[in-house]
Amino acid sequence: MRLEEFGLRIFLGNYEFVSLLEKWIAALKNMGVKEFRLSIYSKRIQRRRRRSVKVPSVVFEAESLQDLHAEGFTLDQTSIGRNVLSKHLKKLHLEKVEIEDGVFQKIISSCPLIETMTLKSCKKLRNIKANNLRHLKHFTFSFIGILDVRCSIEICPSSLETIEIEHANILLHKGSQFRNLNSIRMYDVKFSSLDRFSSCKFPSLKELALVYCDGLEESIEESHLFIDAPNIDSFVYHGCLIPSTSFPTTSREWSSTLSLDITGAPSSWLLKLHKLLESLSRSKISLTICQLSLVNDEVIIQVRLDLVQGIKGGNKPAVVVKKLLLRCNSSYFSPLSNGLLCICRPRKIGNVNYTDSESVLKNLMQREGGNQDELRQLWLPDLEEVSLEIYDDNRRKWDPTSLSDLPEYEEGERIRTRFALKWRENL
Repeated sequence: MRLEEFGLRIFLGNYEFVSLLEKWIAALKNMGVKEFRLSIYSKRIQRRRRRSVKVPSVVFEAESLQDLHAEGFTLDQTSIGRNVLSKHLKKLHLEKVEIEDGVFQKIISSCPLIETMTLKSCKKLRNIKANNLRHLKHFTFSFIGILDVRCSIEICPSSLETIEIEHANILLHKGSQFRNLNSIRMYDVKFSSLDRFSSCKFPSLKELALVYCDGLEESIEESHLFIDAPNIDSFVYHGCLIPSTSFPTTSREWSSTLSLDITGAPSSWLLKLHKLLESLSRSKISLTICQLSLVNDEVIIQVRLDLVQGIKGGNKPAVVVKKLLLRCNSSYFSPLSNGLLCICRPRKIGNVNYTDSESVLKNLMQREGGNQDELRQLWLPDLEEVSLEIYDDNRRKWDPTSLSDLPEYEEGERIRTRFALKWRENL
């Protein structure tokens, strides 16, 4: 009997199953299988001694192996033997596998046809150099464990289409051209150099997400990051620092989603935020501000004076923002929103507790009396109309409402409200 394709999924609970796997692979070789897909799973043997099953050497002796998914093993020199014969391997998925750098490099150097590589929680793996994988299209790496232990990744094949990396260091070669790369997702990643990132070209990039990539060797606040991606559709940034970032000018319609965890007085970050919003002003911006620390009244007053002077002196126009979400103590809503409305003109303001809707509405619409400071007068004349909206969970739609029509508060009930703002036409 001759088989073209064969897939095997097996749980190796003890060494008897390892022997069974060896017999299977030998049998498949005799059948002349052209495409072999193998998924093997293991759990610790003799838990008191923390012994683990080693990947049998016969696995990498299977010349027809094209897809390998291994989870819960130790993969050392005895697992690959003197030579790796799986030259046709296209998919490699290693999860919770103990593997050292030398063994890993021997595998990928012996398997040049790899197109998809997934590495999750692989202990002892500290360095990955995948520049010679000319067919690599999809690369995923994640490590959840000791915070100060990171794997260094050097990966620049022009064949790449997607990159997703979590908790690692990454090195990009200066001037690299990622002609086919359409998606980059980075979580808690340290870049070796922002200048190298800025020198790379991403002509096909549609999606870029940088999430808490704050721990950089050079401060992301002090260095400018230029992302040469003229066809970008979506830029997502979550972090505790406000980056200096820009994209090339494009006539395409694209979106920017910013979520900032802010600490300290607004004077330390509002002008930086305005600069970032200006650089992204050609996109549809969604902005979320999470104020992690409260500021006393004396600091707020000084913040306002500094900010007014900075905005007036620089003649800085406010930037249109599609949606603004504020996550802060309700008592801090007024001073925080006053500062933000000086640098941006949101069409929607959300994430307001509906029990605070009345006080927020008064703060936005109050024209005479009250706290008419310089900061407030920078944006109030441009605001023409404010309306309240409520979310209908059944219809999944926002509807206009009024304070008098809001439902009575019930413990545990979640009611979503937001404000729609209309600004002067010239904005």
